[in-house]
Parts: sequence; structure tokens; C-alpha cells
Amino acid sequence: MDALERIGFDRLGLVVTPRCVATPAVSAPLLAEFAHAGVRFANPEEITDGLAGPHRELIAHIRAKRGDKGTYAPLFRGFPERLPQYDDAAFRFVMARVRLLTGDDDWERALDFSRFDWWPASSIPQDEARSAADRRAQAMLPRDSRIEWITVRLVGRPELEERLTAWMRDCFTSAASLREDVRSDLGVLVNLLGVDGIEIADVRFRENRTLLFELLWTLDRRRLPYTGATPDDLLRLFAALTGGDISLAGPIRFPRLSRADRRIVINMLEASDRLGDVFRRRGLWLAIDRGLHVGEFRAPRVRDTFALLRETRHDYTAFPSRFERTLARDHTAAVRLAAAEAPGLLGRGLRRLAALAGGDDERAALVGAIAEAGERIPLRVLLAARAQLADNGRTYPRVVFGKDGSSLPIVREPGHLAVPKDFRAALLAAIDSAVDARIAAKGDWSAETVWIEPGLDRLLLPDQLRATAQGLIQVERGSRLPVGDAAVVRLFVHWREAGERSDLDLSCVALDERFRIVDQVSWTNLGNGVMTHSGDLTSAENGAEEFLDIDLAKAIKIGRKRGWRYLVPVIFRYAGPTFEALAEAYTGWMLRTDATSRNRVFDPATVANAFPLTGRKRYAVPMLLDLESGEVLYVDVYLNAPPRARVEKDSQDVALLVAAVAARRRTKVNIAALALTHVFSRGATLVDDPAKATITFGTGEGRTYDVLRPEKLLADLL
Repeated sequence: MDALERIGFDRLGLVVTPRCVATPAVSAPLLAEFAHAGVRFANPEEITDGLAGPHRELIAHIRAKRGDKGTYAPLFRGFPERLPQYDDAAFRFVMARVRLLTGDDDWERALDFSRFDWWPASSIPQDEARSAADRRAQAMLPRDSRIEWITVRLVGRPELEERLTAWMRDCFTSAASLREDVRSDLGVLVNLLGVDGIEIADVRFRENRTLLFELLWTLDRRRLPYTGATPDDLLRLFAALTGGDISLAGPIRFPRLSRADRRIVINMLEASDRLGDVFRRRGLWLAIDRGLHVGEFRAPRVRDTFALLRETRHDYTAFPSRFERTLARDHTAAVRLAAAEAPGLLGRGLRRLAALAGGDDERAALVGAIAEAGERIPLRVLLAARAQLADNGRTYPRVVFGKDGSSLPIVREPGHLAVPKDFRAALLAAIDSAVDARIAAKGDWSAETVWIEPGLDRLLLPDQLRATAQGLIQVERGSRLPVGDAAVVRLFVHWREAGERSDLDLSCVALDERFRIVDQVSWTNLGNGVMTHSGDLTSAENGAEEFLDIDLAKAIKIGRKRGWRYLVPVIFRYAGPTFEALAEAYTGWMLRTDATSRNRVFDPATVANAFPLTGRKRYAVPMLLDLESGEVLYVDVYLNAPPRARVEKDSQDVALLVAAVAARRRTKVNIAALALTHVFSRGATLVDDPAKATITFGTGEGRTYDVLRPEKLLADLL
């Protein structure tokens, strides 16, 4: 499996089958092997004998993406039926310490009371010999009868390259940030397929535009003067090359360049029709001027512009500073400044500016500025501003996410920065007018019929994917998907040490409908009649696993009587190095039918989602299970805590955070709303049958816009 084939599978669900004969004696076993990994083909009739052999590497890749790093085994061999009837961790540790003081010289033996018919050892280091034996036994057990299918399509090599070129174009032209692994794949594609199919002018989102220029600088920098790059594009390129902030909010360093490289930079400036933009960032360009040596090159426009730049005494502080100083003395002047120079900032700060508007004149100026600058405010910013104004400060707590995936809950009293009714209506009307005009300009849909899959109002517009998990499913935090009809949700965590002892702990917290803690299962409480823990391991030299079963029928019947509404899995890093320093660290959940000790504890074909644990934080919260709606709500956040994090100490922070993520649906745009806006603004006709539609929105293979692979949606509709 080469790089293009791997990217084609990961990003588009495509499998290359060589052009050759197809015989049932070969194709039938091939299809069965893929089915054991939970993969089925939308067009199985296209399979050929040429896939035999190469398929083994692909199946190994699929199993790894589903969290399979080898045969797994639980600590308790009878999991989930035969577990200790009684287990109090604190009492067990006290008794173990007494045994140590009275003759036992081994901590593991001191913790093991099974010979007295009490309970097996838990919270112990991994026993390598026992672990190996348990894994051999697991490999002989049958699989689950349930399969969580991944549907893929068989294609030839030419179609693969064509589809990947289109996907690459969609990624670069999308109006949202990209995950680091996606950015890495784009680098591979640019190197192998080139960028001839990408119109640089269509790449508007600054992170994606900077990535494209960075790749061109690495692979073919001589073509950069012909790309229409602006001075700001160059500044962001310098920031990317030197590890700086491409938002240009602070100083940037000028990279070490050869004379030939400086000539390319000068030629880019000389060719730019936006050369005058250097005056907007005078301080940054004056600092860079010292390393460019403009006078060495034949570039009269650049030479004259930089001579004038050195002589002028304009205010060259960063725009945010100028804006805040202006806002402090004159609200209307600040609004006009933002509309003229930074319309995106006007849209992002609209709710704050509206709350600060003190009279009719200031309010009228703000409404007018939105109307005037609407065509220059990014569409995704307009939609976000509309959602924020519609909520009008009713929803708190909220959460914001940093570029590194860090999360910060924002706690305010409801009504914070609320806007008066009539003023809010005028602002919403101005935004709606701008949105309708922007969307209508994307093209007429009057001849189109559109089908929107029910439930897409539960999926939020994915405009903050930069630091989301690299899982099987890619959705925005706060989105919901049905859990389905499985009997058991089996959570899992697998990790392997890289020299230093590590202890990860899988836990699950039960919350009521107001997100108050009502119960938990963890290494200190292995079961409560609804949830069952497989036992706690405190080291993973050979790779270790912990599992936690949630019996859905009991959770709905018994848990709801106990006041449960949400079940929240948490992976705590109790001790040892960071997640990213581990040799392996994966978490996820299976949807099981045969969740007994008579079946394999881990079956990759039943994995609904899995992703690597990354970063330096102390614990991870992947999702929550809503017992009332029968949905999985994607949380996907990491939090910090003091060492020896555990559920008893840190669950209050978990509850606050998941409450904020769950509330995002009230302050963000959902995909159904975006689709409907395009339908009405572009004159399409809604239909209730996908077979009658020329454009379809859904979550499966074959849809015009597959919202679980959102790059095309983000490129076309935003």
C-alpha cells in the first residue's frame, strides 16, 4: 500500500483494485477477510484477483485505525460476568499494607486476596507471563456477531488520483482549519500530484493559504512570484517557516535565506498588486527590510515602496491595539475602522460591540457597518455571529478551544452581553441579508432538488477541526450521532510504555440532567450494577488494556431511576509520562451484542470510533452517552490536573466541561441549517426522497455532501 492508496482509504474510503481477472475462488475469501475487519464494499462486483496479497497490508492498517494494536485481554479473566462481588479500593490497600507489615514482601501478592475467596488482585503492575497467556486464550475465542461497518468503494488507479486531486483542492479551498494529520497528507499529495488543479485565488482561509505557500516554498519556490501572493501572505509564510504565529499578532522572525531565495521574495513583492499593504504592517516589514537587502535587486516598485515605508511615520502598531484604543474613546469610529480594515474582526466581535453600543446613533452605525462590510466578512464568521446573537447570552457555561486543542470553560451569568430586542432584530436582519447575498452569489440552484438526511440538525458545522481527534469519524465538538441498537457500549483504553512506568485509568462518570455527579465506576469502584470495570493495571511494559462495559438496557431502566442522564468516559493519566510520550496510546468504544467472557473482549469490527491519545494534559474526555436521546455526543477534549488525577478529585471539572460542550448546539450553526439556507437562498426545491434529489446531504457513501467527510461541504458551501 503506497502513500496515495493509504490517503485514498483514510480520507475518501477508496480501495484500489488492479485491472485483471476476477474469480470467485479468490474474491469470496477476500470479501470475508475484509468483513472480519468490519469493511464492506459499495461495489463488490468490481473486486479483482489483483487485490489478493496487497489486501493484507490494508487490513492491518484498518485494524490499527480501529484501535487494534494486537490481541487484547482484560485483567479479570471472567470479565464482565465474573468480577469481585465486593471491592473497596481504600480498604484493600489498607489490608495489603497490613500484610506487608506482617510478613508479605511482595506488593502484588499483598493485594491479591483471591486465595481467601475475597477478590482478585487489582491496581497491580502487569504480570507479563499471565498477560501473554491471557492474550493467547483471547485469540481462540469467537468474535462478536455484531459489526460496525465501514463502507468503501473499489476504484482504479486513475480514479484514485482524480478523486484525491479533487479532495486536495477541497481541503485547500475550505473555510476551516485542518487537522495536523490532514495537513501532512496534503504535503504528500502536493509532492506527488502537484498543484495545477488549485486556483490560488480560491484559497482564502489564511491557515490553508499559508500551508499551500509553505509547501510551494519547499517543493517549487520558483513559481511563487506567479501565484498572486500578497505581502501578508509572505509575512505568514515567514512566520510558518520560523515557527511563529501566522495570525501576525506579534513579532515574526525573518528566516535565513540565500540570495536566490531573497530574489524570489523580492519578485513576489514586485509582482503583487497589493504591494501597498506593507504600510498596514509597517513595523513587521521594517524589521524584515534589514534582511531583504532590497537595493541589491532590480525591483523598482519594491525599492520605491520601501523607501517611502522608511520615511513615513504612520501608526504601525498592530490593528487590534489601534482598534481597542479607538473603541475606548469613540465606539462609532472603532466600528468604521473595523469595517474598513478588518471586517472579520467586526463579525467576530459583533456581540461585544452590540452590547457596548450606548445610543441610537452607535447602534445605527453598527447595523450600517454590517450591511456595508457584509460582502467582505467571511461567511462562516457571519453565520457564527448570527448564532451568537440569536442565543443572546442565554447559554452558559461555554467553552473555547485553543489551537493546540486545549479547552477553557467560560462561566458567566445568563444574559451576559445581552442585546436589546429591537436592536438585535435589526442586526439579525442585516446579517441575514448579507448571508443570503453571499450564498446566492455561489450559483443558482433553481433547477436542483435537494434532500437533507433527518438528524443533520444534531451535527454542528465543523469549522474548528484543527485540534480534533484523529478518529474514524470527524465531527465538530458538541455534535451528536445515534448510538444504535447495541446491547452494550464497551469502552477501552490501550497503552504501551516507552521505558518509563505509566498508569492510565479508565473511568466513567454518571451525571444527572443538570450535569451534577451522581455515580461513577473506576479503579476505586469496579461496578454498580449497570457499568462494569475490567480491573486496574498500573503498568504497561508489554502493552495493557482496561475495559468498561455499559449495559444500555440497564442504564436506561436502572440508571434513570437513580437520576442518571449522561454517562461520561474519562481516561486519567494517574502517573507516568504524557500521552504523547507513550509508545502507544489509544482509546475508543465498541458497540457489542455478545459482550460476555465467552467472546473476545476486543473485536475491531465492532469499534464505533477510536483515536490516539495525544498531548501533554492529564486526562481526556472523548464523548458522553445521552441515555434519554440514545446518542453519543462528541466531547473530544483534554484537561489538566495535578498528578495522580482520578475521578473522585477531578470529576467536577469534567462535569463543567461536558455541560459547556453539550450547550454548543445553542450557540453554533448546525449542518441542516446551513443546507436549508443554501436551498432557500439559491432557489432549490426540497424533496423527501434521496432518489428524487440531484443534491444530497447525509452521512453515508454516495451523498453529494457526506458530512462525515466535510472537506467538500466546507469548500463549496462556505
